[in-house]
Amino acid sequence: MKKLRITKLFTFAAVCLALSGAIAATLSDKDKQFLAGYEKAHTALAADDLSTAKAAAADLGNEGAELSKSNSLKDARAAFEKLSAKAKQLSTGQPGYHVYHCPMLKKDWVQTSTTTANPYGGKEMVGCGEIQK
Repeated sequence: MKKLRITKLFTFAAVCLALSGAIAATLSDKDKQFLAGYEKAHTALAADDLSTAKAAAADLGNEGAELSKSNSLKDARAAFEKLSAKAKQLSTGQPGYHVYHCPMLKKDWVQTSTTTANPYGGKEMVGCGEIQK
């Protein structure tokens, strides 16, 4: 009886993983473009590069308008924070994407690298953050 329950549990887990993979595979080209632009903006902000972050906003569609009009890194990071909610939603279940959290600034972001690159703290805090499970 106990062995049957364990077998059912593993079967259920396998079905859930298969379904999450099927759901994750349905990113549209527009969503892929958004995530690519988001990654460019992330990299630029981690390096304190406002002009490249603003240029990356073009790949974000209408959602990138606020970032493209930013006049300071502070403004760009505030706009980026709003974009992070969408990036987290789109990247859920996608291979190669990691959600990070900065405990000092209490902010989240998505990145493809496993080397922490904090877009909110820039060069001064580039290593502050951890992958969320």
